[in-house]
Amino acid sequence: MKRGKGWLTYWMHSRGMYRFPVMVFLCFSACAVPSPQFMGVDPVQAEVQQSRFVLRRKGNLVEVIRVSREWAPRLSEALGRRAEIAVEETYGCPVRDIRGDAALMIARLKCGRPDDLAVIGYGPK
Repeated sequence: MKRGKGWLTYWMHSRGMYRFPVMVFLCFSACAVPSPQFMGVDPVQAEVQQSRFVLRRKGNLVEVIRVSREWAPRLSEALGRRAEIAVEETYGCPVRDIRGDAALMIARLKCGRPDDLAVIGYGPK
């Protein structure tokens, strides 16, 4: 770096200036990217009340990604139940349980069993 020029000036004139927009685009375009175990599965959009979800099913597991903007959402009764309703309406099977956080949840289906409310929990079981 030449003397008298700041690091920002040097960075802007180097190749870093051209990499920055690409890095920002990649960071913000990865919103509804599936986890590795759900790669290759076609996404299904679902909406329940004000929440929008992208769903991917593989066997009895459904990946639920919330893509709507909501103020301070938590995997509480309301958001968990909306995710449960979205999965049940989309795939026609009752949900056994839902685990995850407010952005990404994994629902396990119990197809062929009587319908009742899902168990909502945090983290792995």
